[in-house]
Amino acid sequence: MIIRREGSPIIMMRVLCVSMLAVLAVSGCSKPPAPGPDVIILHSGRMRGNVYPLSLQALAPLQHYPYLAGYIRKVRDEAAASGAQVFVVDLGDSLGGSFAAHVTGSQNMTSFFNQAGYDAVFLSNLDATVPEAALRELKCKILNPFGRAGDSNSGAGAVVAKGRTPLFMMSNFYGDESPGDHPERFPTRFGAWESGVLPVRDYAGVLRGLGERPEGSLTVFGWMKFEPAGPPPAEFLAQLRGLGIDAVLAHRIYAKDEREAWQPNGFVDWSPPVSLNILRNNGGFALARLDLAREGNRWKVLRHELLPMTANVASADPAAVAEAEKFSKEIAAADIPVLALESSVDAGKILKIYMSALATIPGTGAVAYSAESIRSDWPPGLLHASGIFHSLPWTSGLAQIRMTPVQLAALAGSGLVRVAAKVGAGSDGITLTTSRYFADLIAREPAMEGVVVSDLPQTSEFDFFLEFLRSHPGAIAAGFPAGWDDAP
Repeated sequence: MIIRREGSPIIMMRVLCVSMLAVLAVSGCSKPPAPGPDVIILHSGRMRGNVYPLSLQALAPLQHYPYLAGYIRKVRDEAAASGAQVFVVDLGDSLGGSFAAHVTGSQNMTSFFNQAGYDAVFLSNLDATVPEAALRELKCKILNPFGRAGDSNSGAGAVVAKGRTPLFMMSNFYGDESPGDHPERFPTRFGAWESGVLPVRDYAGVLRGLGERPEGSLTVFGWMKFEPAGPPPAEFLAQLRGLGIDAVLAHRIYAKDEREAWQPNGFVDWSPPVSLNILRNNGGFALARLDLAREGNRWKVLRHELLPMTANVASADPAAVAEAEKFSKEIAAADIPVLALESSVDAGKILKIYMSALATIPGTGAVAYSAESIRSDWPPGLLHASGIFHSLPWTSGLAQIRMTPVQLAALAGSGLVRVAAKVGAGSDGITLTTSRYFADLIAREPAMEGVVVSDLPQTSEFDFFLEFLRSHPGAIAAGFPAGWDDAP
């Protein structure tokens, strides 16, 4: 073999460089690995009490909670190896809303949150009637975005101090919207508070009540009923930045005539960034994941995902399945057969049946209710208690309002509710029967000045309707009592 001397140093250098590059390529050391997150936040929301024993899937076939618990476990295992800190929170509307939650007093949900190891559960408007006993069972922080005028509102914030990063949290309902602009979307009562319930808007006061935030802490703002429209709300976001909010955890609820859009990126380009979760068909739920890394004196978003809780994402957690199974006998025993239906009954017909049931309450001269509150039809076949609950899933009580015929006419023309009245009802005054919720909304109407609202003996709307159908099996065909005007 002959070796040429001309240019040999260059040739040797080229050979050496090629060899070094080959070694680097094989060893994978061409560039340093990307930094991992310091904090991972997982947030759910709007479960509506939908944790059923798998043995009762005929009542609620779509069950995501085993995969949700499995994914939480999976992320915690990965974080234990990487050193990241994991926080798991629920943004609200999850403790009640299902037949299972009604039967168990929401214990099916509290046991799930405890078993999955949630760090915090936020309350929202649909949690207004969750039993106090269920809240006491939760082994995590509870945040309530509602209060009463003059209260300290301290319940709207909380701190989870674990690991090296304390998490400061604040709960919010509907951003900076005023109840006066959308009265039908805000609760009129909450738990033991029977009047004067307001959304907390003193964010600075809530944060002051949580104490000093040390360097390296993380502050998040939980925003239930997030409804972005048009450009980002510059003034509101500036307010949050001024409060030192590092990230927003948001949940969007879609209108029933609006197509759900899968928005995996959230609004992380906003300042502060928004991690978005969405309602999924009112029967299932997704989990939002936000990965954050500390960068100087700020937090940087490394990753945002919106994950459907299915077997494709995580294995089912057998411990969560076993925990829910403890309630199977109680739920099954409560799901009694009520009526045999020869044909389907649509929501419009159910509304008339429910209003005719209200008309049977003694002293009633008029009834009012909203078609928006009837949530499903009844298919033909044997109607069970759970099917009735699915169409009328409300656990607030009933009330009566004393008003004049002129006020009743004004209510009928307002579009707030549908009204039916007994023909020739008293000219000196009429007693209208409705739910407590609608009674409060009606009493707020400008034309209702001077009306008197009285609560009826404690019973939920659903329980009242269930007993009415059991004792009046002919109500499906009978309609309103004779002498009633059922004008649309």
